[in-house]
Amino acid sequence: MLAFKKNIYNSDSSTSDPTPRPALSLGIDPLELLKAALLEEQETIDFLERQPAEFWREDGRKFYPHLYSVGHSLIMKTLLENLWEGLLAQDDWHHMNTYHYCFLYDVLIRFAFNYNHDNYEERNNTLPRLKGKPLRIKVFFQEYFKNTVFLLSEDQYNAMTGEEKIEKGYDCPTQFGVINGLTPTREEMDLIPSKDYPYSIYV
Repeated sequence: MLAFKKNIYNSDSSTSDPTPRPALSLGIDPLELLKAALLEEQETIDFLERQPAEFWREDGRKFYPHLYSVGHSLIMKTLLENLWEGLLAQDDWHHMNTYHYCFLYDVLIRFAFNYNHDNYEERNNTLPRLKGKPLRIKVFFQEYFKNTVFLLSEDQYNAMTGEEKIEKGYDCPTQFGVINGLTPTREEMDLIPSKDYPYSIYV
């Protein structure tokens, strides 16, 4: 299970995680959204892997505008595989870092753009819970993403002091690598498993 800011596996607000869910009140089922987006992404990566390596710079910038500089399509494929396994895992919670959040951001922005330009029938087939309504993906980011530091430019990020970064909550150790285009190590592409419940329980 992937540990976001809020529990994507509990779409019933009357159960153990009573945190308000504006995203769900707009009709978004976060688990349904992530499954649909990651399944569609597999087709995109399959396409990119069939292209000559010299096309990656152009293709990567188009498909992964915030993450393309960290490496080739194999990096994206590994991130996708790890996220998919974490999403479906039943026993452990899996924590993400800035590489994972940045990858998901690029994937979901593109998925939402394509969905919102589909006709009603295609929308309904893709995300039945929305019943053909537009997908307001920025609401999902606001409600569920812990980390959007990758939206800063390299100059903006590197100009900040350590104290400013901590004050703004930019404390993920991989954020420097993402913003400065560093290729992740195998460990940085892995999720961090934990059996501890990652959300506050109100009594």
